[in-house]
Amino acid sequence: MKILVVDDNINDRNLLLELLNADGYEVTSASNGVEALEKIRESKPDLVISDIMMPEMDGFGLCRELKKTVETIKIPVILYSSSFTDREDEKLVMEEGAAAYIRKPFEIKPFLEKIREIITGYKAGKISQPMPGILDEKEYLSLYSRRLMKKLENKVFELENANKKLETALSELETIDRLKDNILANVTHELRTPLTHALGYVELAISETDETKKKEYSRRSRDALLRENEVITHLVEAAYADKGLLKPVFETMNVAQIINETIQALLPKAQAYSILVSCEVKDELFAKGDRNQIKHVLENLLDNAIKFNRKGGKVEISACREDEMVKVCVKDTGIGIPEEKMGKLFDKMYQVDSETTRKFGGIGLGLSIAKNIVEAHEGRIWVESKAGEGSKFYFTMPAQERT
Repeated sequence: MKILVVDDNINDRNLLLELLNADGYEVTSASNGVEALEKIRESKPDLVISDIMMPEMDGFGLCRELKKTVETIKIPVILYSSSFTDREDEKLVMEEGAAAYIRKPFEIKPFLEKIREIITGYKAGKISQPMPGILDEKEYLSLYSRRLMKKLENKVFELENANKKLETALSELETIDRLKDNILANVTHELRTPLTHALGYVELAISETDETKKKEYSRRSRDALLRENEVITHLVEAAYADKGLLKPVFETMNVAQIINETIQALLPKAQAYSILVSCEVKDELFAKGDRNQIKHVLENLLDNAIKFNRKGGKVEISACREDEMVKVCVKDTGIGIPEEKMGKLFDKMYQVDSETTRKFGGIGLGLSIAKNIVEAHEGRIWVESKAGEGSKFYFTMPAQERT
């Protein structure tokens, strides 16, 4: 049983040769319609399998030529394509007298079964020969041109979309590259600055004879090292969060108590900025969560509310129950956040702008870690803010009945 495979793509051609040889057929090949006609004149095959899109003469042209002469009109032709794939294309294929049409890429087993079916059917007379030349030359060329133009229009559209995606990707890569440089510079700054301060105060304390001043220098050195420890802790927690290792240990928490503890921890900082911090939470409000992790979220939100506030401003923390969740709100009268920046606010190492970063410090991990913690508690975290009008940060966590 002889089969002629016609395809200008050498890889596709060789694949079909191997598949059909392995299935017991005698296979020859050609790279286009003109070459295929020459080989058919030399030795007539039992079946022609041809791609449609080829140079010199395509699959449609080959099929039409075969159906013009008595010697070749009965050779069944299977056309396949990855470009001509809709119903109108299949209709055109069948009107040109093809026995079957197959879309690329195709599955091997059904493809081979289709070939056996067609060859067996033709030999047994069970499959009738398609009527060729239903379309005259003019109609064929007109329809073919329209179908080809449609393919070209689709391809241009695809290329335009691909180009837009590439431009977007390039812009994003350039942004990421700038962010990477900023992040490296920022982390280096945040790690080096406290150490420099601590070393300076230690040296002053060593050479100082006045005990009062020596204690003050020691205190400042300790504060600088605590800031250093905070930066390192954030970096470690971010690494843990990336690996999904921030697993909460759930317990029943008194919401008012944990908020008040957070306020007391940051009260000296608030007083230093003349910021009034207030709390409005019902004593009987309880939640289920990891106490240390939720406290970390609260400390981060309160610290930001103080840090980005105005001197003499206010911070209000409230909490209430909503269905099966506890909703906590940290509201401030600070500088606010531009609307276009809020979408990335919880991204790792994202900061609203570099000027604020240098003024207030931090490496942009706090909100990212807070988001990971809240989501690990099956809650969510979000913000409402306008530039110059302060911010409201909300997060939720599972409510718990008092036990």
